[in-house]
Amino acid sequence: MNRKDLAGMLEYAADLMEVLGEGEFRAKAYRSAARNLEQQDADLVDLAARGFKGVPGVGPTLAPMLVEIVQTEEFPYLAELEGRTPPGVIELFRVQGLGPRRIRALWDNGVNSLEELVLFAEEGRIRALPGFGAKSEASLLEAARYALGNMRRVMLPVGLEVARLLLTDLEQAGLKAELAGSVRRGLETVGNVDLVVVGSPEQVRPVLGRYLEEAQGSVLLGRLEGLPLRVFCASAGSFGTMLVQATGSQGWLEALGAIPSSIATEEEVFRALNRPLVPACWREPEHIGLPVPPAALQPQQLRGLIHVHSTYSDGTGTLRQMAEAAIASGFEYMVICDHSQTATYAGGLRVEAVLRQWAEIEALNAELAPFRILRGIESDILPDGSLDYPDLVLAKFEVVVGSLHAGLSLGKTEQTQRLLRALDNPYLSILGHPSGRLILRRKGAEADWEAVLERARQNHKIVEFNCSPYRLDLDWRLMLAWRDRLSFSLGPDSHSVDTISEIQYGLLFAHKAGLHPDQVANTWPAERLMGLKKMS
Repeated sequence: MNRKDLAGMLEYAADLMEVLGEGEFRAKAYRSAARNLEQQDADLVDLAARGFKGVPGVGPTLAPMLVEIVQTEEFPYLAELEGRTPPGVIELFRVQGLGPRRIRALWDNGVNSLEELVLFAEEGRIRALPGFGAKSEASLLEAARYALGNMRRVMLPVGLEVARLLLTDLEQAGLKAELAGSVRRGLETVGNVDLVVVGSPEQVRPVLGRYLEEAQGSVLLGRLEGLPLRVFCASAGSFGTMLVQATGSQGWLEALGAIPSSIATEEEVFRALNRPLVPACWREPEHIGLPVPPAALQPQQLRGLIHVHSTYSDGTGTLRQMAEAAIASGFEYMVICDHSQTATYAGGLRVEAVLRQWAEIEALNAELAPFRILRGIESDILPDGSLDYPDLVLAKFEVVVGSLHAGLSLGKTEQTQRLLRALDNPYLSILGHPSGRLILRRKGAEADWEAVLERARQNHKIVEFNCSPYRLDLDWRLMLAWRDRLSFSLGPDSHSVDTISEIQYGLLFAHKAGLHPDQVANTWPAERLMGLKKMS
């Protein structure tokens, strides 16, 4: 747990208080404490050790509770609030455009689930409610349908963590097991966790019995953390055959053809088919007919950590902390990309703050050499396609990442023109998380991506793959299609020291998209990355 995690718990508790229609003063206090926690420089453990003294908004009532949360990693009051809120009402938080007050208004008028929200909107009953109208009804209907379609899925890291727990239990019981299904293939979201185990159902049940519900032949079915679980039991001699079949995907398996039965390893399966071994991440319908990609990009091949935030905007790590973490991870340089001035909600930097940051960067570079911090910024792409800050300021950044954070609902034609204008800007280095999507939360901007990516190619711009599991944007399918025409950067979008490690998802999806190392800007020396502005 870090400061951002604790702040998020406080914000969520405040949301639930508002939905339940109680504790307005307490909800405001929680939100104030959450904001102030994120702005602290000290480590969360240190803050707890001193009883959160000196943190604005954390008084004698709140401080002991926060200390207990840090020590136990449990928040009983939040669990109580969740228990008093119907599960279907909590699901409404998945809908873009719905905050706690509007959720309460819907609940008061009989909307108790995503399904009911869709039904009410389809029947035109939302527009009649106070505070809503025909336009908001239409946008909520689209957002609710999107949320409903993804409700039974979770983000990849959740699936991986569930699988890790199960594999550990099986390993400790002496049973050989491997991950399979969409989690092994590395999809952005997963609907279930699949495992293949060498053993009989009778051997597996004592180990995983608390998660299992029924059996269908040699396949055991269950649930963990709300996620469906399938355990395929196989003999040692047929383990390879079962692993190929259970990994899928269905379309790729159909194209592969009949799989020989009773083969012990995957390598032997592909050898029997007279084919090269195909990595699990390359087994999607989009990969059918494509040559097997080169070996996966390795962490040690990355020289630069591109796109991280600090306490200058909405990060929880100082410049020094982020730099030292980058050094410890083996990087030669780091591109700091705090938010630009228009992003006031994220502590966007006014020009005076930019100048202060540059002075600190200069001092740290002298101290930490040969490691280097590059003067970067995550500039908002404004509604007209221009970048934040005057040209005189933009020209002095060494790397400019331009991103969409607002206006995502623009029509496809208008959004395309907006992105094309941004890509024509000579100061732009990287198009950051191009669609602005949030996995399982919002679809992101609609645009003519072929036109946008072609303009990026023409203007020698890099396109980011944002490694945050909440984004994973640009979509890997587009990266696959443009893998021989564009260069990409892997941006962890780190807002804390801990999330630097999320670059691992960039490595996974770079492999899934078949990228060669030289197409990934993180493998370049700093001078080559900085030289992009001169090429525009």
